[in-house]
Amino acid sequence: MVHMKEEEKGSGEKDGCMEIRCRICGEKKRNKIVTAKEMMYGTREEFVYFICGCCGCMQIVKVPDNLGKYYSGDYYSLQQRKEKDYSHLPKISEERILDVGCGTGEYLLEMAEKGYGNLYGCDPYIEEDIQYGDRVTIKKGEIGQTEGKYDRILFQDSFEHIEKPLETLACVKERLNENGVCYISIPVFPNVAFDAFGANWYQLDAPRHLFLHSEKSMEYLCEKCGLKIEEIKYDSNMMQFVISYFYILGMPYHTFIEDGISEIGKYFSKEEWDSFKKAAEEANEKMYGDHAVFKITHV
Repeated sequence: MVHMKEEEKGSGEKDGCMEIRCRICGEKKRNKIVTAKEMMYGTREEFVYFICGCCGCMQIVKVPDNLGKYYSGDYYSLQQRKEKDYSHLPKISEERILDVGCGTGEYLLEMAEKGYGNLYGCDPYIEEDIQYGDRVTIKKGEIGQTEGKYDRILFQDSFEHIEKPLETLACVKERLNENGVCYISIPVFPNVAFDAFGANWYQLDAPRHLFLHSEKSMEYLCEKCGLKIEEIKYDSNMMQFVISYFYILGMPYHTFIEDGISEIGKYFSKEEWDSFKKAAEEANEKMYGDHAVFKITHV
């Protein structure tokens, strides 16, 4: 359990509630709390989250002082590729693309191989700036440390890791071309998986996911920054049920990936597997899956 100072607790923790100020909408009230365990690597360290009763965003109560220690080299792509040469490939687009939280650029390299140029990325957890040929430039740091304007800005499951989402979207506003588009792909709350599994919902990913945004909290942030949400597409899949189930069994994510997938038939019948897939599709249709893509533009 996170040990909080009295001023951080507000009026204290009681009956599963805590008086605390939301870091998104600023409202302070007694909010429901959820205690989640670190299950990516299975340390089972506990972290307290709360659900804002106003904007609906679930967020960690106290961000760990050394958040970087919860990211190992295999959390996402942090292994740098060899030097690349794209001089033999014709460019199919001059569109400037920025991938925020890109690791060492796996997606950007795929785009370069397809013929795209002017590809940029930023990530605070890489060791140093990276340059792949004349097409891919990645900076160690946050979006605020990038330069220029972009036609497309991407947050591919990275926005939930960002400690200052309002300031980050303000940077998006500054760096997005007039007719540009920002796509934010994130786990969302509330959803059918949390309803079923509670704190064992695997997309909670404590403590790395600092904010599990609702549609309302995303709308609030965008309006505050002079941006608007043009479209929301829910794209969750059946893993929201499968991996969460294994968390209940005490199996960490990495163990599931290494051993659990090959043994999946021992736990679920084909009929159950098909039912998970159908449930995910139905949840998306109802806009109640656990993952969505927000298409954001200037007002």
